[in-house]
Formats: sequence, C-alpha cells, structure tokens
Amino acid sequence: MLEFLDRINNSVSFYEIPTHLACAYLKGHLIGKAKDWFEIIGSSYVTGTATDFAQLKQALTNSFPMVRNRSVLEAEFYSSHQVRSQTPSDFVYKLLKIQKILDFEMTEENLLNHIIMRLSPQVMNYVEVFATLQQRPNFYN
Repeated sequence: MLEFLDRINNSVSFYEIPTHLACAYLKGHLIGKAKDWFEIIGSSYVTGTATDFAQLKQALTNSFPMVRNRSVLEAEFYSSHQVRSQTPSDFVYKLLKIQKILDFEMTEENLLNHIIMRLSPQVMNYVEVFATLQQRPNFYN
C-alpha cells in the first residue's frame, strides 16, 4: 500500500493536481478490496478540507497494513505449534492474526481444525475429551 500511495503522491505532484481533486484521483486508481473500502468507509474522509488527501492516505495505510515477508508468515502459520510457556488463547490469537493479515480463504471449520491440531498435546486431549462429552446423550434429563 505504501508504494502505491507514493506513486499516487508523485503523480499528484508531477501533474500538479489541485488538492481538492487529489482524493478523486486516488479513488480512480483504487481496485478490489481497497475500492470497496472507499465506497463504504473511505468516502467519509473526503469532507472538502485541505487535509482530506493526507487523512485518506493515512486511513488507507491503517486499513491495509503492508505484509512484509509473506513467505515467513505463511511458514509460521503452517508450522507453528503451541509451546509449553504459551497460553492457548495467545497461541490461537497469534494464528488468527496471521490468517487475517495474509487474508487466507479458509472455511471456519478448516481454520478451527488447523488451530486445534497445533495445540499442545495436553490442551488437545482436553478438547477431544470435552467434544466427546458433548456428544454423549444425557440419560438423566
């Protein structure tokens, strides 16, 4: 996103696009999720003031963080396992955060299975026992 915004900034300067038209110029170059984001949220940053362009660029940067070392994050997502010193919630949060950053297309069930299979053996045993207990019929009711 930063490179894209730098190119837009350079074009605005090079072509001497007036400040009040810079947001429209930026909008015209958005595609995909960024364009959808602008239609829903980003247009609220365009209010007719001189700072609109800077605010819009900052909002885009915040909404679409740059993914550095995608292959490193992918490797971490697929190879990590919960370590003894890590709480289950911290481990699950870490994997969910990576999945969100990389924007993997995964069903909820596949994501859940992926995470459960990487939990520590003690936690995984608890999850399996709990699931088994949930499936038993309750004869006392």
